[in-house]
Amino acid sequence: MARPKNQTARRAQLVAAATRAVSKHGPARVRVADIADAAGVARGSVHYYFQDLDELLRQVYKEAVDRFFTRRMARVSALSDARDKLVASAHCGLPHGPDDELVRTLYRFSSDLPDDPVQQAHIEGLTDRQVVLYMGILEVGVAQGHFRLSEPALDIATNLVGLEDAYGLHIIASSSVITNRRALDLILGYARTATGCADLTPDRPTAVTPEDPAQ
Repeated sequence: MARPKNQTARRAQLVAAATRAVSKHGPARVRVADIADAAGVARGSVHYYFQDLDELLRQVYKEAVDRFFTRRMARVSALSDARDKLVASAHCGLPHGPDDELVRTLYRFSSDLPDDPVQQAHIEGLTDRQVVLYMGILEVGVAQGHFRLSEPALDIATNLVGLEDAYGLHIIASSSVITNRRALDLILGYARTATGCADLTPDRPTAVTPEDPAQ
């Protein structure tokens, strides 16, 4: 049987279905049948496009890397002012809301597979990339004269990523106190203190794009 011409679209559909299935069942318990059910296809269709479950789960994690590092890097790189860069990065680093399945899936990878060295290496790698991204923004801000750092750039960057992770957990848990907007306010409040820059506000017009959920 010849492969359909829309292979890219079908693979993307299966990765999205795998994200939903992992969010529901967890990476340790999800099965190909769960993914097939989420996609509305036969199990054979999953095996047709992916060698095994591990390959599909790697693609799910790649989606997270693309969203929280690759696309975030592209968004930040398009801006010249470090103040806009930092605000935009914070916008990009939070879940859209309780129904953000990709973020929910990331937390499941971390909590359900704490002893899996491969998964933990992936998680640490993504965290390290995000920290480096924030460090670059902070260094640009210092060079532009906008930031006066109260502590080393590495410490501030690590705290910013840690705050995103912590508040993100509250957001996907449907917290009535920590919403996306409240989390952004709190993260930028810390950033203002750590950088000595009062201009780091959620509504900087250059930093915010129409699709940003915190608007």
